[in-house]
Amino acid sequence: MTIIEALRASVSNYPLEDANVEPICIKRGLNIDDELTTDVANSKGYELATADIYKFLIMSVNLSQSGARVTKSDVEHWVGSANAIYRKYGEPIIGSTADAKPSVQFGYKGEFL
Repeated sequence: MTIIEALRASVSNYPLEDANVEPICIKRGLNIDDELTTDVANSKGYELATADIYKFLIMSVNLSQSGARVTKSDVEHWVGSANAIYRKYGEPIIGSTADAKPSVQFGYKGEFL
């Protein structure tokens, strides 16, 4: 499995285009076509790319237009997981003053609107 395949698979229930993932990989110094190994999976670059993917999904305009259902627990998981990685590497967390706080609205059954 390649790095880009692994990052897309980490949120397999939600549509992610390669065009959305590739800039994140480049920013974090990852080659999308490299094989995912244990060393890569545990690397700073890969972990931060994973956090960036979660942040991208949280900040996406409207995932429900793509047929995906984003629940409140999904968003809470992504924020918590991303922030844990960002804290580990001393990067601004989601919701900090250095970062835009996500504004997420939920419908009657907890679906992302």
